[in-house]
Amino acid sequence: MSITQTLGFLADSKPIHSLAKVLLGQNSLKKTSLSILYRLKVALTQMYHTPAVRMEADDDITDEITKVYNGLEGKTLHLPDLRPVYAGWAEGRNRHYERLLPVINEYIDKYIDDAKFAKKLKAVDLAAFTAVIYPDTEWDRLVTMGILCFFLFAFDDMIDKEIDPNVPDFASDMNSANQFRDETVLYIKSQLESPKPRRRSSLFPQAGQVNPQQLPYHKLLPSFVPIAKACTATAPTQINRPLLAQDLEDFFLSNGPEQKFRLAGTFPTIDEYWAFRHGTGAVFIFAALAQYMADTHLPSDLAWNDEVSVMRFEMSLQPILCNDLFSLKKEMREGTASNLVPITIHEKGASLQEAADSVVEQMYRSAERFGAAAASLRAKSQGCDGETRTELERFVATFESFQTGCFRFYMESRRFGIMEYRQEDGSFDIPL
Repeated sequence: MSITQTLGFLADSKPIHSLAKVLLGQNSLKKTSLSILYRLKVALTQMYHTPAVRMEADDDITDEITKVYNGLEGKTLHLPDLRPVYAGWAEGRNRHYERLLPVINEYIDKYIDDAKFAKKLKAVDLAAFTAVIYPDTEWDRLVTMGILCFFLFAFDDMIDKEIDPNVPDFASDMNSANQFRDETVLYIKSQLESPKPRRRSSLFPQAGQVNPQQLPYHKLLPSFVPIAKACTATAPTQINRPLLAQDLEDFFLSNGPEQKFRLAGTFPTIDEYWAFRHGTGAVFIFAALAQYMADTHLPSDLAWNDEVSVMRFEMSLQPILCNDLFSLKKEMREGTASNLVPITIHEKGASLQEAADSVVEQMYRSAERFGAAAASLRAKSQGCDGETRTELERFVATFESFQTGCFRFYMESRRFGIMEYRQEDGSFDIPL
């Protein structure tokens, strides 16, 4: 085989870790080696293939989101077995899942009037999501987080959903969505007894001076009350409420720019995407609650240091990248603007597989950074007593299980509906 043929074979091989099994053997498949192989594949692909947009735009279509998604129709998204990304991390499913399920459904029935939307939320199975991201948490904390998951999913899906031109709602009306975002920030801040919002969408310029109890809040918002009660009753060593309030505010307001791109029919650039995507991902909220969920009281130099900042960031990044791969088929149907795969295709002229491989490569790099930060954090605890080191392990495991839980939920959930495309080796061939 010539050098040119070899480069072509490596660039087009799928998945790269299947090739590694043949060349290097099963025992060599560590996160670092797989990450290096993915970087090699991306580099070889860029060398071997002539960069070009692999999609001919229909001159009659001006909506660039539609153009890109139309160009993907009929293609197959190949995803490798991603389990090696999370190898060795905490995982499982909470024993209280069946007890949590009716509680979440009761909240859906109580706070969601739209029968179609309520049915959709129940089909998501948020109890299952909560159970896999927190496999070892006791009941009182698990139910609080289950309610929080309901609240965040419901808020997001009211705005970021498929637009029905015959139904006026938050998804199609930027002004009403802005008001909903502002009302939500005010309400949450008041419930957490936190300072007034840092920034606003400007629809409510005087909102910070209004008595929150006098505003006609949306029916969903009171469902946050039990979450706020749990947070305000918890010691400050476990929950930094000002930080939590900021992370919640960022989540509520970040889907404003996301919605703006979608309504305009345009994709953000990669830089614009990352400017709001960690906010809409909502994971920083869960990271702020890590000590509460692990039920630890770590000293501040362990719980709030540089290593934890890295772990917090990577805990947010991993689910975003994984979501963008597993949700692509669903988001094509809904015309979503905020998915890294089509954004990369649009901005860089990449093929579908090149864009997907780039995301997989980023997942491995993220896992490496997280692992290095966790190892450094453990090293810093060596001089501590045994109880502190035990608590630290629970703390780190909470970050790990959130990522493995998201991976498992995205893969298995009916929300994305991709399990029928899973191959025997754990990879996926998803028809678009």
